[in-house]
Amino acid sequence: MSHAPTSPFRPVLLLVFALTLVFTAASLTTYSSAASVRSAPEQKHKSKDKDDDKDKKHKKDKSTKAPTAAPVKIGKPALWVDRGDISKLDLYLGIGSEEGMPKPPFRFKEEDKTGTNPKIKVIDANGVKWNIKFDEEVHAEVACSRIVWACGYMVEESYFVPSGQVSGVTKLGRAGKFVKTNGSFTNGMFEKRPDNIARRRTPWSWRSNPFSGKKEMSGLIMLNVLVNNWDSKEENNTVLGMYDKDGDVKDWYTVADWGGSLGKTGSVFSHTKWDVDKFAKQSFLDGVSGNTVKLHYSGKMSASASVPLDHAHWFAGIIGQLTDDQLRQAFKAAGATPAEIEGFTVQLRRKINELKGATKH
Repeated sequence: MSHAPTSPFRPVLLLVFALTLVFTAASLTTYSSAASVRSAPEQKHKSKDKDDDKDKKHKKDKSTKAPTAAPVKIGKPALWVDRGDISKLDLYLGIGSEEGMPKPPFRFKEEDKTGTNPKIKVIDANGVKWNIKFDEEVHAEVACSRIVWACGYMVEESYFVPSGQVSGVTKLGRAGKFVKTNGSFTNGMFEKRPDNIARRRTPWSWRSNPFSGKKEMSGLIMLNVLVNNWDSKEENNTVLGMYDKDGDVKDWYTVADWGGSLGKTGSVFSHTKWDVDKFAKQSFLDGVSGNTVKLHYSGKMSASASVPLDHAHWFAGIIGQLTDDQLRQAFKAAGATPAEIEGFTVQLRRKINELKGATKH
């Protein structure tokens, strides 16, 4: 029996069929992978949405005004601190330091039109903000701030600068009398305006405050009378919020303006400031009556002109520690002439001795 020869195309057909199966399986795998890949962008999109939300939140946070370093919450009232042996304090720098002094060049920010004295705001080479005050008050302000600080009371950091120049000065009002068009000035008091101090902007009353009737308040009253600060009105009493070394907030009750001092107290037509001769002619005390010391004062301070004898005795023990050399340092820091330095030192010593004698200290 004879057989027909095998077709040469059959193996080829089988091969084609096998390859078809392989390619089909591969296509299914690819499709599955593609499906997975197509689903991934949705996941990525959701992740991107979250990232965008974070970015938007971050941008929103950045656009929101950042809080300053100054304390916002109200702190514990503070008026006085024990500085220990004050005869060892440096009254040339006072509360300040060599490192803290204003560093030129100075850049103009704006004119400060508050208060009655001409002032401008500047920024120094270290980025520190300052108010420059002009006119005759600058000498008394600097000198008194050193003495007040040494006695344990809070003051603002300030320095007398005999001359300097401020760049970028634009049209000025009352400060134009003291700052030339090229920005040069003479006899300026630089008062620091740090970002870590909160200015409460609420004057405190001489007759009603957390320290009424306490010896520390009597001491501050006596200091104002001692230097003849006729301008110690309540509008010049301010509260400064600060962090202490432990991170707690203290609200310091301060007298913000000592410029109307070291002259003669009196009415608006008779008072003077930074006047050795007039300062020398005015007494400090009107005497002692029982357990009360009567102060000789005529000015804008609404506090009582009398203090308890034991309070006066306590204060005499503090200010009596100051040496003549320390007083000279304070007046030298204020830009006083040699004659003014000696004249004011002699008169302050006379008044301090008057207090010590009256209180038998």
